[in-house]
Amino acid sequence: MTQIALPLDIEPSSQDEGYLVTDCNKQAHEQLENWSSWPNATAILIGAHGAGKLAMAQKFASQSGGRFVANAHKAADDDLFHLWNQSQADKFPLLLMSSREVSNWKVALPDLKSRLAASLLIEIGAPDGAMIEGLLQKYFSLRGLSISEDAMAYLGKRMERSYRDIQLLAQLMDNLAIERKKPITRAIAMEAFSQHQSMTEEHGEESEINQNNEEG
Repeated sequence: MTQIALPLDIEPSSQDEGYLVTDCNKQAHEQLENWSSWPNATAILIGAHGAGKLAMAQKFASQSGGRFVANAHKAADDDLFHLWNQSQADKFPLLLMSSREVSNWKVALPDLKSRLAASLLIEIGAPDGAMIEGLLQKYFSLRGLSISEDAMAYLGKRMERSYRDIQLLAQLMDNLAIERKKPITRAIAMEAFSQHQSMTEEHGEESEINQNNEEG
């Protein structure tokens, strides 16, 4: 039995594992594989948007028969507490997923707080070079495109190591490649990176203006 909220847009995935495993998520992968040893049969999976939480949770559920909750930080205290108790009664493991640290869940129910504190915390790290390359290769392969080694090398030295940036840069390069009917070359990677930098700077300026207005 599973409970799923909103799916993520781009998840690390492969035909073999359901998601890519590199050094940045290897420990999380192993902890999910070892679900039978979780304290109180409950774990909390923390990772950024696009880090592969849904793909990991789906594999966990298929192997264990357990339940998982996406965006657990949005769930009502009573609902999570009831689900925790139900999972204990049914003897099924429970996985709670979120992009937020547990301390930011704003949990008010004392009994739920204690159960969350006693759960195994599993964290997915920022993407390493192997993850970045694997996700970009997968993204373009699914779209019938290819990305050159030069383009990959260019981005690997410059882009921020975040799942959000992988997604945004992939979409920018995709748009440019379709528009020009070309594979992803270094030139396209350079232009996409330049566009991304401009977008980031504009967003930063808007955030600063909004913050100043709020402070005023």
